[in-house]
Amino acid sequence: MNCKAQGVYKNPRYKILTVNDEKYVLDMGGRSFWKILFPFVYWILPNTAYKVNDLEIIETIKTPEVEQTDTGWLSVLGGIVAIILANLLRPLANVFNIPSSPFVNSIIVMIVLLLVLSLFFYINQMSKRRLYQVADIEQYSEKRLWIRPKSYKQFFFIFFVYLFFLGFTVLAYSGFIYTGDVMVLFMGTPVLLILLCINLVTIVGDTRVRFKDDKKAVI
Repeated sequence: MNCKAQGVYKNPRYKILTVNDEKYVLDMGGRSFWKILFPFVYWILPNTAYKVNDLEIIETIKTPEVEQTDTGWLSVLGGIVAIILANLLRPLANVFNIPSSPFVNSIIVMIVLLLVLSLFFYINQMSKRRLYQVADIEQYSEKRLWIRPKSYKQFFFIFFVYLFFLGFTVLAYSGFIYTGDVMVLFMGTPVLLILLCINLVTIVGDTRVRFKDDKKAVI
């Protein structure tokens, strides 16, 4: 079935899906850590959406219509800028080197990872509270559906963007473990946040869905 996905106003956790003129609110966070860590899982496993019959609520929470632009390239540009800044700041690297062993640096990396994940899940919970101030969507009927990428182009774009930021994050944290260069750690942390947010752009615009109990639906 054809579907149009639209964002919820100032709330990245949820999407509004329009299928056959019916409205569904898709919860993209909190139910599966694997879908956040590996955004392709959204296209493989079924997702949970709530059928909202109150159109007034939909109008209240949906993002205002604006001209759609391809923002994915901004993420790539951000990563390129991060690499350029790292090279420009290289002369200062020795100043920020930590005289510690790789074992100690590994512990520091683990602490940073826990802090970043804690921040991410805190924002996730705040997004849920913000939506529930307007409507308790769990009171509506729950639907399970599969969502497919709208094109092979979108799939490969998300795939390569994910690999780019994953590789940069791994290199940054590995570099800090073996060199103790705090600047590398600082550059890798915002890239990790971007990596965790890539799942937000897997379901945008026109796409295709199939409800779990609708075996005859065309995808």
